[in-house]
Parts: sequence; structure tokens; C-alpha cells
Amino acid sequence: MGVKILSVGHILIDIKLRVRDFSDKDGLSQIRAVKYGVGGSAANVAIGVKRLGGEEGLLGKVGLDAFGRMAIDELTKEGVSLEYVKIDPRCDTGFTIVIINKDGDLAMYGTKGASEELSPEEVSTVSYEGYKFVHIASLRIDSSLAAAKIAKGAGATVTFDPGRELINKGLRNLSPILQYADILLLNMREAGLLTGCDTPEQAAESLAKSGAKGAIIKLGGEGVYYKIYGEEGRVPAFKVKAIDTTGAGDAFASGFLIKMGEGAGPEEAIRFGNAVAAMKVTKLGSHEIPERKEVEEFLSKYG
Repeated sequence: MGVKILSVGHILIDIKLRVRDFSDKDGLSQIRAVKYGVGGSAANVAIGVKRLGGEEGLLGKVGLDAFGRMAIDELTKEGVSLEYVKIDPRCDTGFTIVIINKDGDLAMYGTKGASEELSPEEVSTVSYEGYKFVHIASLRIDSSLAAAKIAKGAGATVTFDPGRELINKGLRNLSPILQYADILLLNMREAGLLTGCDTPEQAAESLAKSGAKGAIIKLGGEGVYYKIYGEEGRVPAFKVKAIDTTGAGDAFASGFLIKMGEGAGPEEAIRFGNAVAAMKVTKLGSHEIPERKEVEEFLSKYG
């Protein structure tokens, strides 16, 4: 069996549109490509873990509607366990519309729907025993905190990726979760918003003072800075032509967690995660994460 990883958070539907240019007011921009599919950080990570050879668990919620059925169908096709996926008959499934222009710029519109209705009581009804990692992504604060507490009590390593909206709640509101999180995953924009710092080193130091035990700060094309388990450093990114960067952080998390769970050190695990993310951004779709064999072939080209 592979590394057991439980992903807790959003299950959404992503609608991806590629256009040449964003439309002006009252204008029309022709759609060059469109793709529908399951998304949301928790779902993306669960799919990534499965494709990379791990044993995934997924705890999230969808509505009893067409989008919910689409999400369930696609997760089933991916072989992701639905044991902990909850159905809310009162709410519609959340979705995100992502518009990508010729320069790779994004415009995003979305609603979290049933995903945000996953309550602290519901995250407490499942077993966390046996999972090496519990990855909490983009979920509301009270439910994230409940999941982190239970995961630590079950002996799991807790990783926390707050996402865009929780970052706006500020460090003070997120700090209770940081007491239970072993590794915080952020991009530099998010780290800067939380800490007011301009460099990843300063941001990591500030986060540590707020209770974060370790931090991984993604720097886009410049790679990744990390300060975890007493180690610190930077790992460069792989140079590829990006088509769609949404879900890149989830792809990275999948690869990083799999490799760490197999006993790799932080630098090796981050390099593997960087490779998974690099391969994902060359395709349209938030969970276009490669299979394990493809990643190993990709890495073999770089020595």
C-alpha cells in the first residue's frame, strides 16, 4: 500500500475557459477552449495522491445537484474513495469559473456552495487513524481547526494550505490552527499578506513567532523556499511553458506529501513536488496531475 493521506476541504466544479483577450465591458471575446471537471483543493490533492501511488482519503461536501453528480462521477473514475464525501441536499455544489487569456493571466469567479457547509461536527465523525498526513485546504476556520486537532490526536502530520479567502482573515484568526499544523503551505503573496514581510525568510520567521512549526513558501518561477524540521533552503523550479497555473499548489502538495511519506528529506520531496506542479501547469485543468511514472521520467531528464 502507498502512503496514506487524508485531504480535508473543498470539492468544487471548475469551468475553465481559454480566450485570447479578456472582454471589455459589453464586448465579446471568443472562447478558444473550455473544460469542465471536479476541482477544489481537497479534491485536487486526493486525485494527485491517487495518481502518484498513494492511498487517498477525501473529506468534503457536495450538493445534491448536477454539479454534485459530476464531481462524484469524476472522483469515482479517478478511483478516489468516496467514504468520507458528504452530500448536502439543501445546498448547491460550489463552482469556480476561471478565464485564462493568451498571456496566462487569470480572472476567477466562484461560489463555495456546499463545500463551506462542512461543519466541525461533520469533520469529527470520521476516523483519522492510520493516516500519515492530514492535509487541510481552504476550508472554513472552525472546521479546519477541528480537523487539525483530531489529526494531531491521531498521530498524523498536519499540513495546512489556507487558500485565498482564509488568508484575508489575517494571521490572528489563523493562529489557533497554526498551533496544530506541522507545515504551512503558502505562496509568497499569501505569506506577505499574512506577515507584512517582503522575503520568504522574513515571512517564515514571522510565522514561526505566531506558532507555525514549519513553512513552505512557493515562489512561482523562482522555486520554493522551505524552513521545516530544522532545515532551511531553496529548491529551484523547473522551466516549462505554463498554460494553466490553477491547481499548481495542489499538485505540488500531492507530490511533496507522497515523497515525504516515503522517507525523503525536505529538499528531495520539494523537488519532486516541483516536478509534479511543473507538469500540471502545461495542461488545462486544475487536477491534470501526472501519473507517478511520468514524473519519474520527467525527473530523469534533469539528472
